[in-house]
Amino acid sequence: MKVNSITIDGFALEVTPMGNRLYRIARDTRVSVKTDEGCFNFFFKRGFVTNFRSGGPIVDRFVDQVGDEKKALCYLVHDAIYTPCASLGGHHPLSRELGDLLLRESLKWAKMEAYKAELVYLSVRWFGECAYEEDDALTSLNSRLFDFQWNEV
Repeated sequence: MKVNSITIDGFALEVTPMGNRLYRIARDTRVSVKTDEGCFNFFFKRGFVTNFRSGGPIVDRFVDQVGDEKKALCYLVHDAIYTPCASLGGHHPLSRELGDLLLRESLKWAKMEAYKAELVYLSVRWFGECAYEEDDALTSLNSRLFDFQWNEV
């Protein structure tokens, strides 16, 4: 999969720090990821919580938690993919495998060094299954605060 662009509707991403490395989306936000396989559209309602990172804590030694806005959008989208979506009947927007691949290719699009994007990818592949499968109170909240739509090429 090749990522061609990631765009946010008309304004900069606004977040409110919550502490404990968590951030709350401050306004309703639409993020579109255009790939050679179609366009993935994510609609985040104000209040969606993210940590702007993926992978185990060991990755933090090599990769900034948030990074610039482009990288932050990559992580935000990946967090949504790992969250069951209430409007999709409690299903995840994409499979874990496709979501992890999309993260790697998005990070490359955002100009992250290839070895760092691969490190993040390998980390989520090795250690991300419990985050994808297990739901907690935050996941339950977030599941009601985003929507997803995919448009084929």
